[in-house]
Amino acid sequence: MDFKSSQCVSNDLVGIDSPIQELEKLLLLDSVDDVRVVGVCGMDGIGKTTLGMVLYDRISHQFDVCCFIDDVSKSFRLHDGSINVQKQILHQTLGEEHRQLCSIYNTSNLIRRRLCRQRVLLILDNVDKVEQLGKIGVCREWLGGGSKIIIISRDEHILKVYGVDEVYKVPLLNWTNSRQLLCRKAFKLDHILSSYEGLVNGILHYAKGLPLAIEVLGSLLCGRDIFEWKSALARLRDSPNKDVMDVLRLSFDGLEESEKEIFLHIACFFNPKNKEYVENVLICCGLHAEIGMRVLIDKSLISINVVQNIVMHNLLGELGRKIVQENSRKWSRLWLETQVDNVILDNMVK
Repeated sequence: MDFKSSQCVSNDLVGIDSPIQELEKLLLLDSVDDVRVVGVCGMDGIGKTTLGMVLYDRISHQFDVCCFIDDVSKSFRLHDGSINVQKQILHQTLGEEHRQLCSIYNTSNLIRRRLCRQRVLLILDNVDKVEQLGKIGVCREWLGGGSKIIIISRDEHILKVYGVDEVYKVPLLNWTNSRQLLCRKAFKLDHILSSYEGLVNGILHYAKGLPLAIEVLGSLLCGRDIFEWKSALARLRDSPNKDVMDVLRLSFDGLEESEKEIFLHIACFFNPKNKEYVENVLICCGLHAEIGMRVLIDKSLISINVVQNIVMHNLLGELGRKIVQENSRKWSRLWLETQVDNVILDNMVK
């Protein structure tokens, strides 16, 4: 992808200025000596990639050469990952094709020789394994003074293992920005149509500041009348939006089996609940709660608030309950009175 010529940043961006300013501070853009490496993390659908693209667009003019690698994880899944990414780096920074290169060693040496005197901006998006960074083989020592590397990942642990200088956790949108984004998607305006006020608030309470959910639902409801909005809200209470769930499920699918069990327990029973209490319950269930919960925190699937309660975004909670319901014949977890009644009745029939 020739990122410099792409126009892939939406015109409906809301609440982006503050995160961009925070990232610019962490990057120490005025520094012309040190090579700075900053990590960006957060839950799926929160806008990490969008933030990286906007930042690239705003600061790339300050560098000799620039490169944005879109979806590193996909390159490793579908192609010869390290070679493919290295060739993209050479093409974007130097404008050269290197189809004949097939050795990681030779490609790494070429990158090192050609970029060592350049001030480079390199953004690696959607890194989901620390080994990917090692195989790409771009070290800060290989780049010229003042270079900046930004690594985007849903997993904070990957960033820390790699040794980034700072980690920026992308926040959810506040209420004001959430309203503005929904209005732009649903009404093509910056304000709510008066008769829709209560319905808009219902959507925002459901989305809880997650940009992906707000954009998907806003686009779904664009041009719809009040009765259709009410019907859509009622449907969301019974069945979460598939497009949103499919994105959120990516993080769940990457968990180990024991971590999946912990995630599902929290989604069904412990959101929110005291961290120490939940750990004790999970340990009694034969699960390694301390490391399992740490992994969920690193992957932005749960957080711990100031009063030491476990907090899971309500859409992740919906995802967990949906996953359990997909396997409802096993009755692995019951959290509603009607479910208990159904199990009892089913057993009585048998």
